[in-house]
Amino acid sequence: MTQAAPRRPTLLSIASAVPPLSISQEEIYEDLFKHWYKGIPNAERIIKNTGVRRRYFAWDPRVELANGPRGVGDRVRVYERVGLEVTGRSVETALGNLDRSRVGAFTMTTNSGYSGPGVDLFIAKKLGLRSSIRRTFVGHMGCFAAFPTLRVAMDSIAARPDEYVIANATEFASLHYHATPDPEQAVIHGLFGDATCTVVIGGAPDGEGIQFIRSHTEQLYDTHELMGWHMHNDGFRMTLSPYVPFVLGEHVDGFLEKLLGPEKLGVGDIQHWLIHPGGPKILEALAKQLKLEKQRMRASWHVLSEFGNCGAVTVLLVLEEVLKTEKPQRGEYGVMMGFGPGLTVEGMLVRF
Repeated sequence: MTQAAPRRPTLLSIASAVPPLSISQEEIYEDLFKHWYKGIPNAERIIKNTGVRRRYFAWDPRVELANGPRGVGDRVRVYERVGLEVTGRSVETALGNLDRSRVGAFTMTTNSGYSGPGVDLFIAKKLGLRSSIRRTFVGHMGCFAAFPTLRVAMDSIAARPDEYVIANATEFASLHYHATPDPEQAVIHGLFGDATCTVVIGGAPDGEGIQFIRSHTEQLYDTHELMGWHMHNDGFRMTLSPYVPFVLGEHVDGFLEKLLGPEKLGVGDIQHWLIHPGGPKILEALAKQLKLEKQRMRASWHVLSEFGNCGAVTVLLVLEEVLKTEKPQRGEYGVMMGFGPGLTVEGMLVRF
């Protein structure tokens, strides 16, 4: 009896969506940050040095925070309302003409808001997905959360290779703006933007389509104080040390050996780099360590400029940009990388 060829998790579609409000970095500085950070020397330079040109916003902080801070409940209610519309649009577009009766699982991540049932349930209902759909929520893991979300989808495909799986990341970081006059917060508020992105994954024979080959994770246990995402009474707050780029640069070579080695690959075999643009210094530090010209990370720089750091969504936006503009050839390899609290480093080997 002939044994069936092994099937791999394969990208069937990808679609992002953003809220309708778009604000340039110059506008948000003049209208808001200039007043919040008037006591911080070089505040304007700090904001401009983020590399962000324009971002999208789930709400207008210039209006919503004009009379002072808002509570967590107020912010989460906006997440629920905007998420249902914007995330729903991303999921619907990604599904396109695919057979929705084959969608067996829906995994979603966000660091921006929580409710039960989540927006994933209401989106599944609205789109007519079957009532037996298995939902998994990956919450509050930080900017690398797209990777565990993708792994849930990959595991689901391994168990049920004939089904489709929806994997979504949604972030509305602007909902957690606050006026604390601190240089660290000026950097963070100058970086982060709002977006959502959905991929649909199915199973296909090895070598057919864009396939997720393997992933690797490293926890840098002694660096947990360098980045955090904590709940406060007036919203969530991030901490971000300027030492993060140096730590990532120090560890990236060893990390990539563990990601690529089992496939008998090295850095020289990778044609496409899909690096989470946590900020310009992170991209610069990794490019220097890996000896990559800036053009090799073009998609990451583009996403940083036109969307900002959109947390867990960002690496998926980079993947979408690479597919649109670089048009990888069949058989070429790409490495997706993300970073977040822990410090945690995540990587995914993709074969186009």
